[in-house]
Amino acid sequence: MSTKKIKLLSIHRLEGLTDGIYAIAMTIMVLGLPMPKTIHNIDSNSDLLDHLFDYSELFWTYLLSFLLLGNFWIIQQKLFKYVKITCEKHLWTNLGGLLVVCVIPFSSSLIGNHVDYFVANIFFHTNIFLIGIFFLLQCRTLIKHPKMLNEGVDRNAIGRIIKINLVLPCLSVAGMVIAIFAPAWSPMVYILAPFLTARIANRTLSNQGLT
Repeated sequence: MSTKKIKLLSIHRLEGLTDGIYAIAMTIMVLGLPMPKTIHNIDSNSDLLDHLFDYSELFWTYLLSFLLLGNFWIIQQKLFKYVKITCEKHLWTNLGGLLVVCVIPFSSSLIGNHVDYFVANIFFHTNIFLIGIFFLLQCRTLIKHPKMLNEGVDRNAIGRIIKINLVLPCLSVAGMVIAIFAPAWSPMVYILAPFLTARIANRTLSNQGLT
């Protein structure tokens, strides 16, 4: 436990800012999708379907990025449930995380338009990796300063969230490796996220006798 005195601040404004940033990032992503408009040389349903399939990669990356952001937001809400107060260091790590969250609409559009390119995939995976890293830094600050936690919350609760949050950063690293050999397939690694997250959560609770 750190003996250095820290200035404690209200957590509520941080919660509001976090929700707002996530909401804006999710909204901006959908604005990157092509808007319906008059299309020439469309004479049948088949022609229209072919045209929509031309944007299939954009729709896929939008769905993937939305679900990944949603996953990070849910984990963030679970963490805030344990936090009663914040400090300047905790605020800065949160702001760092929100900084890279704001980049998701760009990296999502980049990979949607250039999924076959190694650089686009690396940029996207790095974006996901950095969100996870800043989240882990938040957890480290809370463990270092337990006075910021609600009464009755111990380090084990934060430890469980850390283990669950490690899934996406680890998958992003795996995606970078796959991108070297098959760039277009590398985003598929995130399909494993819900299964791995559920498995780790269940095993963690079981090991601690909470199931």
